[in-house]
Amino acid sequence: MSDLELLPSRLRDLSISPREIVLPLDAALEAIDILESQGAYILGWEGWIKDAEGRHGHGTAPQGWSADTARHSIQDAAQLCRDTIPPDAAQWAKDYSGTTDVLHICITVRA
Repeated sequence: MSDLELLPSRLRDLSISPREIVLPLDAALEAIDILESQGAYILGWEGWIKDAEGRHGHGTAPQGWSADTARHSIQDAAQLCRDTIPPDAAQWAKDYSGTTDVLHICITVRA
């Protein structure tokens, strides 16, 4: 089962990867809530960039956060994502304010 299958189709359809959860910022934050409610352990997140031609990859994106599975509960891991994604996304938007690239968030889980 793909991590994407943990999400409703309306969010799955927004992913820029056919195998991974890679969503625009607001959809990624919504996905975190859904994953937590399902008991999925979020292992971490990283930024991806989608350019105007549809290409995507890590590029200038924030590198995110990885869970220490021995120290974080499902709820703690989800909250750490909620606490770290928005400020990193805001900093990226400030640093690259002239770009047409769009920041996406890749979320890795252990279901």
